[in-house]
Amino acid sequence: MRYAITDEIWAVWGPMVERCRSRLGPEPELPDRMFFEAVLYWARTGVPWRDLPAEFGAWDAVYNRLRRWIHSGRLKRLFDLMAERAECEDARRLMIDSTVARAHQHAAGAGRAKGGARRKPSAGRAAASRRR
Repeated sequence: MRYAITDEIWAVWGPMVERCRSRLGPEPELPDRMFFEAVLYWARTGVPWRDLPAEFGAWDAVYNRLRRWIHSGRLKRLFDLMAERAECEDARRLMIDSTVARAHQHAAGAGRAKGGARRKPSAGRAAASRRR
């Protein structure tokens, strides 16, 4: 398998990850570098969590560890540390998200093909009108 994190990249990221790690609890089975490799693999390929390759360990361990990094704020802190580094200009460029999410035309409120959008009667108007 091809890995995304080279030795040169990890030489910069490793100390930053170490600063963001939690000191509580036992040492995780999967080393930090392989954990981030698993997250990058998941993000790059778009596979379901259950389809992570076995070399990354149990998929749910990777998933739960990522959730903990996100909810504790450690992942944001790591991104902030990466952005602060002056010699990491390439990392700043990589953090710009250029994802394009296309939605169906109806998701943008486009009218129906036949007859246009139907209006729903207002509940306020119905309550204010006299009973016939």
